[in-house]
Amino acid sequence: MTGNIWDRIRLELENTLEPIAKKILDQYEKQCKDLADVLTIILSKKLSDDLITSNELAAIFKEILTDNIELKDTFKQDLTSYFERDFACIHYFEVLFFFRGYQALQAHRFSHELFKKGNLVTAKWLQNRIFETYAIDIHPAAKIGKGLVIDHGIGVVIGETCEIEDDVFIFHNVTLGSTGKTEGKRHPKICSNVVIGAGATILGNITIGAHSNIAAGAVVLKDTASGITVAGIPAKPKGKANKIQ
Repeated sequence: MTGNIWDRIRLELENTLEPIAKKILDQYEKQCKDLADVLTIILSKKLSDDLITSNELAAIFKEILTDNIELKDTFKQDLTSYFERDFACIHYFEVLFFFRGYQALQAHRFSHELFKKGNLVTAKWLQNRIFETYAIDIHPAAKIGKGLVIDHGIGVVIGETCEIEDDVFIFHNVTLGSTGKTEGKRHPKICSNVVIGAGATILGNITIGAHSNIAAGAVVLKDTASGITVAGIPAKPKGKANKIQ
């Protein structure tokens, strides 16, 4: 969608008759001008602890946004992908305020920026708080493109040298892990528009081809071609991939 997505979300909340929608709007409307402002408040409140207060964490996030304004577009593209691809979602505000996968992903984007700047302890503290809060474990070094959807989210593990391209869809209890190699590239590369089913495990320095489907429960140990479905333990090709919006 074009324009300020926060304006769209505010309108949705205004048009929702339930009292909780008005409470949400009242909490954020006056102090937030865009999506990044809202995320900064949500994540700083949820992820702060006795070491870093919500105000201190919000200041860290704001500094990152000042240094990398492109993150704001990424937040928006991720949110739009959730809304368009999750058939259970009927409002943009549901993604922003209620979807643990979306919130955890944006928190990871902050931890990744910290990691790139050399703030390793802060980045790994944030990784741990994301895990404790959302039950999703993403190493701050992992490289994730735009438009990722982590549906339900619980139990997802994404390793240190993993690379995920744009518009990937991951269901719950997915592991993108290693096979025990201790050095170098040891996690998978997931190319664009891949769908990974619930409980799938993808291990090692392998590449999952674009527009492919990994069936639920599959264990993938080898490269997969583009545009196919793989299933089983170990996973084998089962035909062309079904197109999933």
